[in-house]
Amino acid sequence: MEKDLLICDDSASLGRLLVRRFINLGIRSECCRSSLNQIQKLTSASVYHGILLFAFQPDERLFSFIKKAKQNGTAVFACLYTSSASVHESFRKAGVVRCFTMPCSVSELCRSVMLRINASEELLTQIEIVLEEAGFPPKLSGFYYLAKACELCMNSPERLWGGLIGIYNEIAENYSTKPSLVERSMRNLGAHICQTDTLSQITDGRLTEKPTNTEMICAVCDMFTRL
Repeated sequence: MEKDLLICDDSASLGRLLVRRFINLGIRSECCRSSLNQIQKLTSASVYHGILLFAFQPDERLFSFIKKAKQNGTAVFACLYTSSASVHESFRKAGVVRCFTMPCSVSELCRSVMLRINASEELLTQIEIVLEEAGFPPKLSGFYYLAKACELCMNSPERLWGGLIGIYNEIAENYSTKPSLVERSMRNLGAHICQTDTLSQITDGRLTEKPTNTEMICAVCDMFTRL
C-alpha cells in the first residue's frame, strides 16, 4: 500500500497533531512510536513518500535505515532535539533531506515537508500551498494573484528589476481581469496580512508594517527558497 507520510511520534501533543494537520492539507499520513523496529515493520508493509523522524541520536542502525529509504526514493526528515552542527551534518550525510532543530513550529514543518513530498506538483500549486499554510487567506483574490506573481518571478527573477507593470498585465490576462484590479487586490492582501502575524513570521520580523507589492513578492519568494 502506498501512503504519503509516516510520522514517527505517536504523542497527542505532536505526532497526532501533525497527522491531523497533514490530513487536512490532503497529505495521507499516519503516526507510529519512535522505535526503529516499529518503523521498519511499517515501512516493509507500506511504501511512504516521506518519513518524519523525531528525537533520534546518531546511530549506525538508524543511518543504515535512512540510506536504504533514500535509495528507495523516500524523503526522510529528521527533527533533532539538539542544535549541534556535527549531529545535523551526520544525519544529512546519511541521506536526510532536511534537519529541523526542535522545538520547531508546526507550520514550518508542514510547509517544508509538503514541498518535498509533493515535488511533482506544479510550482504555482506549491506556492499556493505554502501561502495558505503561512496564513494567507485564499478567500481573497489577491492570494492567487500573489501566487502567480511569485511563480513568474521565481522563474525569471530579473522581472522584478523593471517594476511590476508587465507582471500585473500577465496576471490580468491569465485571470481574465484588469491589471489595476490585480494591483489593488494584492495591496488589499498586503494590508490583511499586516493585521495578523503572517507578515512578521514569513520575514522573521524584518517586516512589520504594510508591505508594498514588491516587498510582499520578494518576502514570499525568499521564504519559498529557504524552505
